[in-house]
Amino acid sequence: MADYEIDEIRRIRREISAKFDHDASKLGEYYRKLEEEYGKSGKYKFVDPPDEKPEAAKSEGDKAAN
Repeated sequence: MADYEIDEIRRIRREISAKFDHDASKLGEYYRKLEEEYGKSGKYKFVDPPDEKPEAAKSEGDKAAN
């Protein structure tokens, strides 16, 4: 990724952070509300991550550790 792309991402992140007084709690609450609104709209589907890794991944990880 080119430097100008990284700079643009950082600029946008600073802009968003400033909207919430650089307070991570305020920003997190905003995103939780946004997720709830999007979920209610029916246009987007949110899924929870799996509780555990699939068995195949576990066995591969066990092999790599040995």
